[in-house]
Amino acid sequence: MELVAREANVAKATLYSFFKNKDELFIAVSARMANILLNAVQEALADPAASLQDRLTEAVLAKQRLIFTLVRGSPHAAELFSYTHALAGDVFADMDHDILLSLSETLATNPRLAPNAAQLARALYFGSADLSRRCEAWDAAEKELRAFVSVHLAGALAVAL
Repeated sequence: MELVAREANVAKATLYSFFKNKDELFIAVSARMANILLNAVQEALADPAASLQDRLTEAVLAKQRLIFTLVRGSPHAAELFSYTHALAGDVFADMDHDILLSLSETLATNPRLAPNAAQLARALYFGSADLSRRCEAWDAAEKELRAFVSVHLAGALAVAL
């Protein structure tokens, strides 16, 4: 808490007036991060000028880019992920649910994809996270993710004939 107070340029007592302890602070930061991630995905999906594939691709990229930048860039990434599951698992589970719902609703706007929209949303969402996690640099991850969404969408459309 002392380090956070110093970085925020506030007295430690001021920080404690907002948060009882570091766990409460961590949960608040996690909730804010989950909200930023959800908004980034929903904003990409809401672009009326973009094609379905472009909206899905940008939604996947928006989420993974933020994870790559905010979390994986940290020297404490492994600690953050384990700590997140212990303290803020519900926050991120709710975010996952909301993002999956948004992806599924977007996919369902295509009548050919509608019957399997939820399944395709799960494949895109969880598959893209695993793929991104395996990349060392964002440029490589972005290239892989663009191909991943393109191939999955094309395959789903081909099967839906």
